Amino acid sequence: CCGNVVADANAGDENVATDGALVVGVDLAESEVKHATKRGIARGYSVPNRLRFLRGDVETLEEAFGKANVPMGNEFDVCISNGAFCLVTDKEKAFRNVFKALKSGGRMAISTTTIVSDRLDPSFEWPVCMRMFAALESLKPMCEEIGFRNVEILDADSPMEGMEIPEEALM
Repeated sequence: CCGNVVADANAGDENVATDGALVVGVDLAESEVKHATKRGIARGYSVPNRLRFLRGDVETLEEAFGKANVPMGNEFDVCISNGAFCLVTDKEKAFRNVFKALKSGGRMAISTTTIVSDRLDPSFEWPVCMRMFAALESLKPMCEEIGFRNVEILDADSPMEGMEIPEEALM
């Protein structure tokens, strides 16, 4: 992160090293923003000069940045998100906002749960969270259409088969 300007779209994690970087974290939950701010201060980071947390939504990123007087257009070197995109309703809009926030040549690293759409049985009523996951095969074309280059999708291929709830948890 050294010298970079970083946007973190899941700020409650507050796991970004801030050595020489300006980090702006965004989270939907005010409690997470407060928690991350408190942790940043406790860890000795320069809050809010080098590390800032805002309440906002990646789908309406410009609004969140505007309320905090943080410029958005072509400002960030890197955008990261660890898990927040899973429950984003409009993935394309969120990725467009990330693209808009990044400088030319900027990078993003998004970790999100996906589905392989041809494997979901359409006759089954899937939980809301599952219906919000992006189809794995849709991400690369969507990002390329938005304007991202060198798009790489890494599939961790971690099926949930075989996961068991310990019997004592059911009691």
